[in-house]
Amino acid sequence: MRRLILLIFAIAFFSSLFAQRAEYKAFKVDVGGLYAIPSGDGVKAGAGFYFEPKYNITDNIAAGLRMEWAMMGASDDLGDDVSISSLGSYLLTGDYYFNTKKVRPFAGLGVGLYSLGSIEFDDEVGEGEIDMGNKFGFAPRIGLLLGHFRLGLEYNVITGVDSDVFDSKNYLSFKFGFEIGGGKK
Repeated sequence: MRRLILLIFAIAFFSSLFAQRAEYKAFKVDVGGLYAIPSGDGVKAGAGFYFEPKYNITDNIAAGLRMEWAMMGASDDLGDDVSISSLGSYLLTGDYYFNTKKVRPFAGLGVGLYSLGSIEFDDEVGEGEIDMGNKFGFAPRIGLLLGHFRLGLEYNVITGVDSDVFDSKNYLSFKFGFEIGGGKK
């Protein structure tokens, strides 16, 4: 608990050092959609959405909390076997913006918890298998902020997945959305 309080005070102290030079508003929220492409066999691409409140520590550094939900699924040619995967993620994030111009390329990283749910149903046998759990993971990312429009590419790495349903839960996501707030003062 002491470490958490010390960390909060350190962040507040360092952000106050840079507050006089800030060109951008302190708070912003990123919202948008995504197209997810899984890396393992057994499931096809899917879609989802995200919500990420952030705090601009400096004009070039932002910290936030990413909440993201994605659904991916697949079936065989006859539609007898159906596989559906649902993923929710709750990550602490950090982004570094390479400039303060209108078009701002960025790179970042998110670290946190992934909530997984998978269902596989075999119509011929009439049985299904459900796999659920929470796992640790991380997501390196790159992208562009074009005014308030945001484009991004993330690779979500979920550790410790042991599933008979899917080979891997890792997925690549193409993100498109917009930023509410956070513009120049």
